[in-house]
Amino acid sequence: MKTYDLFVLGGGTAGMTVARAAVARGWKVCVAESRFLGGTCVNVGCIPSKTLIYTARLMHMINNADEYGISSGKPEADWAKIIRRKDQVVEEMRSGGYSSVESNDNLTLYQGEAAFVGPDRVSVNGEKLQAKRILIATGARPAIPPIPGLDNSQYLTSTTAMELKQLPQSLIIIGGGIIAVEFAQMFVRFGVRVTILARDETLAGRLEPEISRGLQEILESEGVEVLTSIDISEVSGSGPVTVKAKREGEERSLTAERVLVATGRAPNTDSLNLPAAGVKTDSRGYVTTDEQFATDAENIWAAGDVTGGAMFTHRAWHDGFILSRHLISGEAISNKDRLIPFAVFTDPEVAGIGLGEEKARQAGYDVKVQSYPYDYGGRARAIGQRQGFVKLVTEKPDGRILGAHIFGAQAGEIIHELVMAMRFGATVHDLQDMMHIHPTLAEAINSAGLST
Repeated sequence: MKTYDLFVLGGGTAGMTVARAAVARGWKVCVAESRFLGGTCVNVGCIPSKTLIYTARLMHMINNADEYGISSGKPEADWAKIIRRKDQVVEEMRSGGYSSVESNDNLTLYQGEAAFVGPDRVSVNGEKLQAKRILIATGARPAIPPIPGLDNSQYLTSTTAMELKQLPQSLIIIGGGIIAVEFAQMFVRFGVRVTILARDETLAGRLEPEISRGLQEILESEGVEVLTSIDISEVSGSGPVTVKAKREGEERSLTAERVLVATGRAPNTDSLNLPAAGVKTDSRGYVTTDEQFATDAENIWAAGDVTGGAMFTHRAWHDGFILSRHLISGEAISNKDRLIPFAVFTDPEVAGIGLGEEKARQAGYDVKVQSYPYDYGGRARAIGQRQGFVKLVTEKPDGRILGAHIFGAQAGEIIHELVMAMRFGATVHDLQDMMHIHPTLAEAINSAGLST
């Protein structure tokens, strides 16, 4: 039986970060991956979706070019060519991952599904392998709600929607979270008639309320029909698809060519045979760990989306980054109370870090909210992207930054100034004193800090 220093289940961001750190120290490492190296992000998540979202944004800019004094004809989406470009971007990144594995003698890739056969043993494609340490990093997949008739509707997920051979004329999106709003705007910009059916009262309800309202206004202005507080009772047909729902006591029946399910994620743990290793999960199937990523089983750790929580690639990378320091160097680590920024790649973008206004008040802080509209900024006006604002949640009287939220152009880029400020304990007074280049979008941070 082959024995390794480390066995990593899953070739995504968290797993490969630890694997690469281990082989750099001379460990003998193997990775089992059932599909493709790179995990969700590279193959079916952030990279392909943001490639398509950017193409849709170009369509939107061309459609509105006359606002800038540029005459152009109405653009048409060549979906087959758009998908080919997306696939090329993915393949370039994926192949880089495989090349790095093939060039390392200490790293062995097993292409297949892994399952535990004991506390320190895993089977892949019928071959039993042993390891001194095991990391579970198998990620997550789209969660499918138990709606009657949905299984027969040939529904799409965020994965399969990016594999369509042709654009549908109409699309119903079940769900109102981040994936739903990103895909809704993308498809409507490609000319698809889109309807969102959201269970909650607001879209992307974890965002600040004014941002949720702003996103809905943007989507509706571009032609997306948004129905909130929806209770779906049945789905029928497979092209067209009919969704029966109730809203405020009124029965509704909606029909579209296809339906896309965007109702969250589910962990890839059901085929791992975790009981054979003594690894416990919560009620939803996510692996439970302590603050050093250790499971209930000795010498078995878990990291990334398979443990639940904030499912972002940057968080999975950070999981792997600090876990590798613990496993390899024995460094004391903790995954609690980390500052985990996020971004929503709509247009305009949304980004945030730390506490929202309401949660800060609930936590007992003496809160001061300082904000500044994009519309007041010279750069935002110059480029015609005036929608949005910067919102700082600070503590009185010392100005400690409790949270920051941006709704506006390039929010995902400029949030990092605020991530660094919170990381190193800067106050809102430091933001006031910091000279910002003019004209830039980031000036809004300084201006928000100066607002009363």
